[in-house]
Amino acid sequence: MHTVLVLIHAVSGTIGLLLALPVLLAPKRRGRHTLLGRVYAGAAVGLSLSAFGLFAFDPARLWGLALLGALTLGWLVGGLWFARRRPRGLGGRGWRIWHLNLMGSTVIAFVTGFAVQMTDGNPVAWLAPTVIGSVLIARRTAREVTRGPRRVVVEAG
Repeated sequence: MHTVLVLIHAVSGTIGLLLALPVLLAPKRRGRHTLLGRVYAGAAVGLSLSAFGLFAFDPARLWGLALLGALTLGWLVGGLWFARRRPRGLGGRGWRIWHLNLMGSTVIAFVTGFAVQMTDGNPVAWLAPTVIGSVLIARRTAREVTRGPRRVVVEAG
């Protein structure tokens, strides 16, 4: 069972890392963004659930993996909820800002997990993706905020 979980974890992590940038760069409308986003979300679920399973084999050593899995799953569920529900009480496109921040956080989690694995747990690998990713998310959020809500133009006629 351990080998199966490691395989699921590795495949899900690879798919998520490979799809993160294309999902982020795809135009934000139905089509490519939503299709790639669904596959990415499936990878995030596989990654998180396999992290919980692996944690069960060695809790003392893999607590960080379980924490990252729980955060990733929470951010994913929240990001998908905002994309699906698009709550109106957030001012026009406010739901997009929440979606962007939550899904961006899942990308940070993917990169963090990869960096930690590749550096054998180096503390910089735990921190650098969060610092860099947070700056990138903040910049993108600022651009989204300055765009403001979409305006519908109704012509008299």
